[in-house]
Amino acid sequence: MQDNIAVLTDLISAERPKLLNVIQRIVGNPETAEDAVQSLFEKIRRIENATDIVNPRAFLYRLASNLAIDCARQARRREEVQGDIHDLLWIEDDTPSPERALCARHELEAIEKAVAALPEPMRTVFILNRFHGVPQKEIAAYMGRSIALVSRHICRALDIIASSRSG
Repeated sequence: MQDNIAVLTDLISAERPKLLNVIQRIVGNPETAEDAVQSLFEKIRRIENATDIVNPRAFLYRLASNLAIDCARQARRREEVQGDIHDLLWIEDDTPSPERALCARHELEAIEKAVAALPEPMRTVFILNRFHGVPQKEIAAYMGRSIALVSRHICRALDIIASSRSG
C-alpha cells in the first residue's frame, strides 16, 4: 500500500499549474487560487493512509474543486457582510439639523397664525377641507353654500397663507 499523503503531495507538485487553472476558474481570483492550493496541501496532510485511494489524480481534482467552491462561497459571504457593514455605516441621517427644525417650527407657527386670522366662514371651510379631508361637495351641502363658493374660499385662504409666508 502506498502512502496517500506522499502520492498526493507529489501529484500536487506535478499538477500545480493545472490545479491553479481549475481553482482559479471557480474562485475567479489568482491570489485566492494560490491560497486554495496551499490549503490543499494542508487538507492532504490530514488524509488517513488506511483508506485506499483508487485514482489519486481524480481524488485530488475533486478535493481541489470542493475546496475552491468553499473558498468562493466564503468570499461571497465576506462580500455580502462587507456590503451590509458599508450600508450600515453610511446610512444617511434623515433627522433635520437643529437650525432646520427651528426654521420649520417658525414656519409652522406662521401658517397656524395665518389660518387662525382667516375670516369666517373661510377658516372653517379651509380647516374642514385641508386638515380633515372633507370634500368640497360635502362642505357646500353642510353649510348650505355652492361648491363654487367653497372652492373660492379655499383658493383665497391658500393665497392669504402663501402671502403671509413670503412676507
